[in-house]
Formats: sequence, C-alpha cells, structure tokens
Amino acid sequence: MQPLRIAIDLRMVGAIPHGIARYATALWKGLPARSDVRYLALVGSAVPPTLSSQRPGDELIQTHSRFLSPLEQIEVPALLRRAGAALFHATSFSVPLAWRGPLILTLHDLTHLRVAEFHDRKRRAYYKWVVAPAARRAKQILTVSAFERGELQRWLRLPAERIAMAPDAVEFVPLPQARADSGARPLLLYVGNGKPHKNVELIVEAVQRLEQPAHLLLVGKGLERFRRQAVEVRSHVEDDELQQLYARASLFLFPSRSEGFGLPPLEAARLGTPVLVADAAALPEIWRGVAPVLSPTDPEAWRQQIDLLLSNPRLRQALAERCARHAEQYVSWAPMLALTERSYRKALDLPAVD
Repeated sequence: MQPLRIAIDLRMVGAIPHGIARYATALWKGLPARSDVRYLALVGSAVPPTLSSQRPGDELIQTHSRFLSPLEQIEVPALLRRAGAALFHATSFSVPLAWRGPLILTLHDLTHLRVAEFHDRKRRAYYKWVVAPAARRAKQILTVSAFERGELQRWLRLPAERIAMAPDAVEFVPLPQARADSGARPLLLYVGNGKPHKNVELIVEAVQRLEQPAHLLLVGKGLERFRRQAVEVRSHVEDDELQQLYARASLFLFPSRSEGFGLPPLEAARLGTPVLVADAAALPEIWRGVAPVLSPTDPEAWRQQIDLLLSNPRLRQALAERCARHAEQYVSWAPMLALTERSYRKALDLPAVD
C-alpha cells in the first residue's frame, strides 16, 4: 500500500518567530519518519531557511496567496487535492472551507471571541463562519492549555472528547555567562505584540509611577505608539539577541488579558528572569503559586510589585530561581508530538505506534 500523505500548514513560519510559528516549526521538525505516511508542508512563497525536508519523502509545497486572504480559500484546497493529501493539519485559524477531507485543527486561543471588544467585526465573522464550522467537522481539535480546552467547549459547543491538549515548549536554554542588569537602571522587559488585548498600556503606566527609575523595553510588532512615552521599542530582534535580553532583564512583565498559553514568560523564566503575569485566561493555570499573578486592570498593583522586587535583590533572586525551576517542566515538545501523531493515525484509521 502506498504511504498516505499528511499535509501540514507552515505558511505562518517566517523571518519573525512567534508562538504559533514556533509550534508549527517544532511539529514539522519533530514528527518521526513512518513507513506508512509521508509529510507535505504548505509554505509561503519565500521558504524560510528554518524549514527543509526532515524525513525521506517529505515535500514542501509553495503557496502564493496571502495568509488569511480570500484567495487562500481557492488555492489551498486545490494544492491539497493536487498533492494527493489524505489529511490536512491546519496549525492555526486559517482553514480552507473547500477542503472536505479529514481535518486536524490546532486552535491556540479564542481571543477574537473572548475579548471581542478588541477585535473588528470582520475577524469575529471569520471565526463564526469559517473557524467554528471547521472545528465542528474536524476529526480532532488540538490546543495548548486546560483553560483553552474549556473555552473551546464553551464557545464552539464541542464535546470534551473532541479536544486534546498538550502544552507548548521553551526552546531556549540558560546562557553560560553570569547575569547582569543593563546599564545603570534595572531593565524591565516585555516581549509580544501591541494588540489591544495584550494590555501593554498597563505596564507603561505602572513603570511611569515607580519610586525608583527603571528602563522599560518593549519588543514586538505594533508597539511603535509607545515611543512617545519615553519607552524603548524594538520591533524585532533575532533569537540570539532575544535570549540575551531575557537573561539581562531584572523583571519580565506580561499583562495580557487573553492568552491560550503564553510562551514569552516561560522563555524569560528559562533564562533566569523572574516574571510577573496577569490574572487572566490561561496565565494563572501556568503561573499561580509560582510567580505574582496580578490584576490586568490595576496598574498600581503592578507598580507596587515591581518596586518591591527591584528594591529587594534577595526576594527577586528567590523568585527568579522559582520561575526557572518551573520553566523546566516545559522544555520538551514530545507531549505535543505524540498527541499530534496519535490524532493523525486515528483520523486515518492507521494502527497506533509506540
């Protein structure tokens, strides 16, 4: 019997890594070779150097329509049929409606529904008319936290047995050199984007109220508006430099109102930096009892906690050590890879593997 062909969407993997791209890349690189399946990768018109054939028989298929554009609804199903795909894994909320074959769908979060006031009608309509129907007909929904699994059940009215969960993983490793704060002032770091639900305004306000001076650095897309507030903004840094920033920071701040998982705080913790996170969505599931979990609507609470930790190096070091130990639980993609492969084989009626 000819091996079955499984297509995986990697079109979101580009020059700037983010949570979903890291997940999709780890999936492509980590799936083991099997004699009864072959893997196809849907990639963008410019193939990132991080992607290549990983197993015998792998194939990269270039697409030309823009990610989430109406044209992808025509191009992607046609490419899948032409390639003879037996199953398609949509690794984000981009789903081709005209693909009627077996579907595995990864949904990292339902932010566009959960905090609808921060998103336009077009995006909410897309979730209602494209994502929700695809989720209901998918063979399996994969997600990254128990919180998000519950949200999928609630918002999309899916039975629990249709949803499986495995956490994301941290790929960074502790740096060998000693830690050092950046310059004369403590470095406070945020890594993410500037979308409204990320709630970056809160930490900007909190830092402006500090009793002692500190330098706030925001790293990510869509943060340019904060340059007017005496905040350093960098739209992108390469991973090597990002690790250095994580390791040099005195504190990592993550005030987001909606996260399906929240990888940056774990990356910072893995590099030895203490973290403060918002009491919202999946963040308490990961951080409560380990790090301060603060109201996403109370900048004064953040100000007080930042001042306390900056003024007490011993307390800050104890928090850093606690966060680093916690991050060690999230250093392997193996649970996600095993869960995904089981989902593929079950959807295709293939025998399970060890």
